[in-house]
Amino acid sequence: MYLESGSLISGRYRIKEQLGVGGTAVVYKALDEKLNRVVTFKALKEEYIDNEGFVKRFTTEAQAVAGLTHPNIVSAYDVGRDGDICYIIMEYIDGPTLKELIVKNAPFTNEETLGVSMQIASALETAHKNNIVHRDIKPQNILVTKEGNIKVTDFGIAKAATSATLTADQMGSAHYFSPEQARGGFVDNKSDIYSLGIVMFEMLTGRLPYDGESPVSLAIKHMDEPLPDIKEINSNVSDSLVKIIQKATAKKASQRYRSAGELSNDLKKAVVDTTGGFVTSNIVDRNSQTVVLTAEDRRAIREGSEGRRKASPQNGMHRKKTRSEIERERERERRRREKEAEEGAASNRKVIFGAIITGVAIIVVITAVIIFLTGGNSASDVIMPDLINMTQELAEKSAKENGIILEIEQVESEELTGTVVGQSIDAGEKISRGDTVTIQVSIGNGEIEMPDLVGVTMEEAQAELKALGITNIEFSRRQSSNIASGTVISTSPESGEIVYVTDEVILYISMSEAENMVEVENVLGLTESEAVEILEEQGFVVKVEQSASDEYPAGQVCAQSKDGGIEALEGSTIMIYISTGAAETTTAETTTEEAEETTVHSVEYDDVVAPSYSVTVPVTQVPSGDTANVTITEVGLDGSETTVYSQNISKSSFPYSVPIDGGGSTYKVYYDGEISAVHSYDDGNLASSSYYEDGKLSETTNY
Repeated sequence: MYLESGSLISGRYRIKEQLGVGGTAVVYKALDEKLNRVVTFKALKEEYIDNEGFVKRFTTEAQAVAGLTHPNIVSAYDVGRDGDICYIIMEYIDGPTLKELIVKNAPFTNEETLGVSMQIASALETAHKNNIVHRDIKPQNILVTKEGNIKVTDFGIAKAATSATLTADQMGSAHYFSPEQARGGFVDNKSDIYSLGIVMFEMLTGRLPYDGESPVSLAIKHMDEPLPDIKEINSNVSDSLVKIIQKATAKKASQRYRSAGELSNDLKKAVVDTTGGFVTSNIVDRNSQTVVLTAEDRRAIREGSEGRRKASPQNGMHRKKTRSEIERERERERRRREKEAEEGAASNRKVIFGAIITGVAIIVVITAVIIFLTGGNSASDVIMPDLINMTQELAEKSAKENGIILEIEQVESEELTGTVVGQSIDAGEKISRGDTVTIQVSIGNGEIEMPDLVGVTMEEAQAELKALGITNIEFSRRQSSNIASGTVISTSPESGEIVYVTDEVILYISMSEAENMVEVENVLGLTESEAVEILEEQGFVVKVEQSASDEYPAGQVCAQSKDGGIEALEGSTIMIYISTGAAETTTAETTTEEAEETTVHSVEYDDVVAPSYSVTVPVTQVPSGDTANVTITEVGLDGSETTVYSQNISKSSFPYSVPIDGGGSTYKVYYDGEISAVHSYDDGNLASSSYYEDGKLSETTNY
């Protein structure tokens, strides 16, 4: 069963487009109209709907997976059924699968393979600790975000599908099956480790280790054939990765890594140790070679057994030992025990010494990994790189690798727009990690001929203007019956006119008759209930937050995200802020004894003069919709917020950053009125960032 675009499922999920077809499900891009966010909608194929056992297992497993929280696991939001449509709702990832990247870019470098593998192993470690085994790890089930982050998906569907018959649709899975999966045996976390080892093999070689005409022939090869020599295919693969993959793909599960965490530890060590000497074997060593018994050996054993039977007490052959024989046996036993005790003590000393050496080695490895990941410098001093003539993007990357903080200053220049034309510290000078360096980035000579943008999409028009250095872009929607919705009808200034990069450009965007622009009412000074009622009657979604205000009494609206009098798309979100009253003043108090030496006075916030800095506010989280209104507010000392930036931005423009001249130490970033991030600055330098998802704090980073 295939769903048509526009279909509404469970009164909530609006199907947008089909993304792909898997072995058990059809995948769609959809809009969750209740939360106004884009999601991945996976509908089970028709042949599975009537299998109540399968549906039950699928539902139960999907609910368990929904409890997993990990940055490298695709979040599961919901699972349900609407008539004969059984579905799971998941986080939407706008990016390729790892399989697509392998086809396009393989073989990967050692570093690229380690970076991807560590993220997958980390995801599996969390899942396994929650008693969830994926069972279908393959590049097709691993997504890559635009930021390069790995997201493992399809946990719920994978487990439920293990009961299904292996068909040609599942050939992709069979390429990564563990031997125990291939033979239909017990499957646990070590099966996922095997599959990850096969994925690593494919990343490094650009090919699969086994090929076959059917899932059955592939299964037999996984059970019987040794892994091909990786070095023969790609001689650049490090010895450490070869050994890790060999251990991960051992035919016997007992000889593989015991856990994804153990595998993850070895992957981290492989970052700095290419020899792989740290990879231990789980094969039991009997300290001797296998002995093949000859016919003569077997005859001697049989004769020995018969001799012992003849000498047994039952045959009356037992002779009573003399006192001297008993004493000699006791003495031999005493000496044997003393020797064992001495050997045991020596062994313990070796174990303790080995543990100390291993501990030191691990500390050295971890330290080396940290040094490598932070740019390869353990000292606080670095040599200032030459950033002149680089693009701003490359300059920022180079600065990050060296631990340098950049401040961007835009200047007019004959050089190409976006090119670095100056830096405050000369190349070759020694500076400290964490120092701030100002670079001048060309915006051209300021004069630009306005391009002809009529007929292109809003996103394409904005991208073209940004490439020319124009960032002050406004949008105005106009209804049109003969021009496709979302395309440019006209511009101001018109094409061919000379404009400056600092000028405002208005793009007039076509919208269908079904869409409607509404002039927002001014609700400042009204109560929360009055404001919500008015705005909802206009067709807006209203969200409410609290904020201190010196101007408006407690309980009144003191700010709104879209000002009264401007037009906004009907159905969009408007944030209103309800005053909690004037901000409290801070009064310095003292004792009577201290009053003789200290003058007590009230310190008002208005008395405080904050230093002025030029800061760059990052806008990094890619929105779920095609466009988002990005608003940045400066948080005052009294907690009040002042809007310093507000633009409608297309999804293709993210991530980006906004330079702001101000004296604030905290800036908040909102997407369509919803809090996205809070950035704190110390003397103009970014000190910490907190990120939010669905209004809840998800991550905090201190710099």
